[in-house]
Amino acid sequence: MSHSASVFRAYMQLARLSNSPTCLSNVLVGVSIGLAGSGAAVPWGPVAGMTVAVVLLYVGGMALNDVVDAPIDARERPNRPVPSGRIPRHHACVFAGVALAAGVALAGLISIVSGTFAGALAASIVGYNVLHKRTAASVVLMGLCRSLVYITAASAVAWPLDWDLAMPMVLALGAYVTAVTWVARGEATGGSPAVDRRLAMLMVAIALMPVLFIFPQRVEVMMLAGVLLIGWLIWTQRHVFVTPPDLKQAVMAWLAGICLVDAFYLALLEQPAFAAVAVACFVATHLWQRVILGT
Repeated sequence: MSHSASVFRAYMQLARLSNSPTCLSNVLVGVSIGLAGSGAAVPWGPVAGMTVAVVLLYVGGMALNDVVDAPIDARERPNRPVPSGRIPRHHACVFAGVALAAGVALAGLISIVSGTFAGALAASIVGYNVLHKRTAASVVLMGLCRSLVYITAASAVAWPLDWDLAMPMVLALGAYVTAVTWVARGEATGGSPAVDRRLAMLMVAIALMPVLFIFPQRVEVMMLAGVLLIGWLIWTQRHVFVTPPDLKQAVMAWLAGICLVDAFYLALLEQPAFAAVAVACFVATHLWQRVILGT
């Protein structure tokens, strides 16, 4: 492998780029929330711009995570790009800062409101990375980050939002990601297998919660998306029921499952084409994680 290819691969690993399709599916849900009931055509320019902005914020956050965790990774995960020396720590810091700033700036170019929420998203990302080794409560900040993606994307196409429609999905996604992040902490701390198993089972109910508040007129796509989501979440529980639990595989499976959560919500919002795209994002994430680890 050439030096340039090696450096490029190292940055892909730094950014956990394999999880980036989850950003697209999140944006599609946010845009659909913003457009719900308006009958307006999809504004593809803001959709594309917001997708790039969210990906920049995501990869910036992942890079910052490696910058902050470099001393710990040197002991526990020495093959990561920073402790292995493939990317100098200060280079990773600059990369993280530029990506976060660019994501906020791009969202701001789309609209002042979406730029404001993108700024809040960036602040939550930084807050999580600063606090996640200090307090378990930081997992709530990670859930907030994903919730803010929905709101940021929605605000790029409409403001104010229909909060009665938005909040069930915003809260459910945030709770789902909070649960995943709690289990992910166990990779380093050892965690509690009993708690992890309970959370794994609870994730199904968390992800499905919005159907109690939103029910589409056409149920076929919703049923199909629901079956895919439930089936995946139940199938992946096997990773936490083995001894010892395989938390890395569980977390990567649940991260890919974010796209199926999005597909289900898009079905609730009667966006079947977008739901199909979200399923494709799930497949892409799952396959890409075999090349670039998602955690």
